[in-house]
Amino acid sequence: MRACAPFNSKDADVVLRSSDSVDFKVHKHTVSLASPVLAALIHHAPRPPPPPSGSRRHRRRPVVSLSEPSEFLEIFLRFVYPVPEPPVTLHDLATLLELAAKYDSPSVVSRVRLHLQRSDFLEADPLQVYALASFARMDDVVRVAARHTLSRPIPPSDKLTDVHLLSGTALVRLLDYRTQCVRAAVKVARISEDAVPWWVQLQWRRLCFLSECGWECTKLPRRSLKWHKTLHERVDVPQYWVDYMNSVGAALRERLDPSVARDPRLVRPAVEQATQCAKCASKAHWDVEEFARILEEAVEEAISSVELGGDCADEYDEDSRALVPTTKTNYLLPCDRVVWPLFDYFFNVYSKRQWLDQPYDDEDDFDCDQDELVSRPPSSDY
Repeated sequence: MRACAPFNSKDADVVLRSSDSVDFKVHKHTVSLASPVLAALIHHAPRPPPPPSGSRRHRRRPVVSLSEPSEFLEIFLRFVYPVPEPPVTLHDLATLLELAAKYDSPSVVSRVRLHLQRSDFLEADPLQVYALASFARMDDVVRVAARHTLSRPIPPSDKLTDVHLLSGTALVRLLDYRTQCVRAAVKVARISEDAVPWWVQLQWRRLCFLSECGWECTKLPRRSLKWHKTLHERVDVPQYWVDYMNSVGAALRERLDPSVARDPRLVRPAVEQATQCAKCASKAHWDVEEFARILEEAVEEAISSVELGGDCADEYDEDSRALVPTTKTNYLLPCDRVVWPLFDYFFNVYSKRQWLDQPYDDEDDFDCDQDELVSRPPSSDY
């Protein structure tokens, strides 16, 4: 049985025969350039006897018998030849990578790389893309595919056998990466030791839940948190904001997707609580939505800082250099310089003046507090 074009050319000089006896007429020079293994097989193939003199029969070509069926061999040769590539599935790509490894064909691997980077494959089955990229040692594709697997649960052990070419080493590496990403993401949303998360910037005090509103908000359950960026190094925040941050952290443990910060099921309770204040009601929805977007970007930045197969710092604090900020937000920059330094400066000046203008019954207390304010060293943020 003969293969279809372009593997039935009359000027071909060698025949590759599949396991189901389909003959592919190919050009020795083209195949040899793509695969040194096939070049060696062709070189050692037995030469057919020449046709009798005066015979009109075409010259006979050497035949190389291969163990692959025709459907696998055809798709492999189409990735070897400079012809349009056929439509492929992830199963086809797994077959191509196996044949490319068997016949030592780096050119086929290069063409497969482009298909593994397709967005439809990454969205449909990122774990399979990760397995194939790990098998082919495509480190850049491995990182992209590993990032796409975070929003999906790892299949149970009895289903992992359905993932082609997934090695135990690659699986352990992926599980360790997921653990580090969960730790980094939850750290962003966690309110630990009664302190505002270190990456929250002073400029966001314009948001209603960080502004210490003195109206109806004071009647809502509140919580005093440490915040080193403020004058008194503490801030009173509504309990609904603390509950929202904790719920985001819990959701990230279940599904490691930064978009959970904007999940209506988590945002709606906070908005309902905030609208109970007459002053904050008009902007509560927008402020909570804006902070949810900021939190989403901060979680994304924390996850992006984790290197696949690398070490991730256990603690993300001001002195840590473990987070390499992306060009997206720089929210997690360890030095934490605010975007609006003048806002930060004048807010502190205003706060100090408000503190000095407060009436004091004891003149000694006033002098003591004033001396303390004057002697206080400037903030390291400036």
